[in-house]
Amino acid sequence: MPSESTALPRWVYDFALLRDRTVNREESNQLHSIAGDGSDYEVACRWPAASHLAALLGDPDLTSHRGTSRITFLGAPDAAVATELVAKGWQETESQVLLAAMAGDVEQLVSLPETSTLFEAPMDDYDVVEVTDFDAPAGRGRIRFSDTFALLADPSILVDSHVEVFRTAIVANLAAAAARQGLPLLFMVTDADPTTGTHAKRAPGWSNATRLTTFTRA
Repeated sequence: MPSESTALPRWVYDFALLRDRTVNREESNQLHSIAGDGSDYEVACRWPAASHLAALLGDPDLTSHRGTSRITFLGAPDAAVATELVAKGWQETESQVLLAAMAGDVEQLVSLPETSTLFEAPMDDYDVVEVTDFDAPAGRGRIRFSDTFALLADPSILVDSHVEVFRTAIVANLAAAAARQGLPLLFMVTDADPTTGTHAKRAPGWSNATRLTTFTRA
C-alpha cells in the first residue's frame, strides 16, 4: 500500500547529485532529474495510489523526454501499481535499498596493502575517495555532506584482488570524513535482493532502511 506521507526525505535530492544528475524539478513529493549525458529522465517519488498512476505517467516532462524514462519508487512495493506499470510497457530494472548507520558504529580505520594508496579530492557536489594499487585505480567512493547526515555512494571496485579490503577501506574513510564534519548519521544506497528488498551482507553497524524500486521504459 502507498505510504500515508508522500513527502520525500532530503537524501533523495542528495542521491541525485551523487550520481551526477541534474535536478530540474523539485517538489515536496517528487524529484525530477536528468542524467549527466542527457540519456535518461528520472522521477523519484513514493509509491502512488493506483488511481494516481495515470497522472504520474502522463507528466509532460516525463513523456516529452526522448531518451529512457525512469521512475524510482521509495518504500514497500504496491503489487497492483507494479502490475499496471508492466502492462503499460514499463520494466522493473533495479532493486536497491537505503542503508543507515551511526558514524560511531562504522569502522573508520582499515589497513591497506603496502602496494595501495588512498587519495581524497573535493568536487563541486561531493567529495571523492580513490584507492590505487601499484599506481593503477583500484576503487572509488563518493560522499555528499548534508546538514544532519552524510550520503555515501556504494564504492565501485575496479580490480579482482583485495575487493573487500578496498571496499571496506573506502567506506571507512568516508565514515571518518562524516565524523570529522560532525555528522553522526550515514546513509548509503546499495543493491538489494529483488525479492526481499534488503541487503543481507551488510558490514557491522549498517541496517536496512528504505527500499527503492526502479521501473524503466525506453
